[in-house]
Amino acid sequence: MSTNTADDLEIAARAAKLWPNRHHESSSICGLFCRLGLHRWRRLDLAEIIPGRDIAHCFWCSKVKVDGRVFDP
Repeated sequence: MSTNTADDLEIAARAAKLWPNRHHESSSICGLFCRLGLHRWRRLDLAEIIPGRDIAHCFWCSKVKVDGRVFDP
């Protein structure tokens, strides 16, 4: 697990650009779930670009999870 927050934040910001969030497509109930911390995580397979990292994005909002830590770039 990475301990370098600056690198993780940069990875999260770049990953957020790869997959646009779905605020405009999700319902208000989905937004409520995200505000409560119940996200719909989707894995990004970036092993060839960033090896050794577990990266996921929320399908309903702009949050990105890098190695278990949630970022909102």
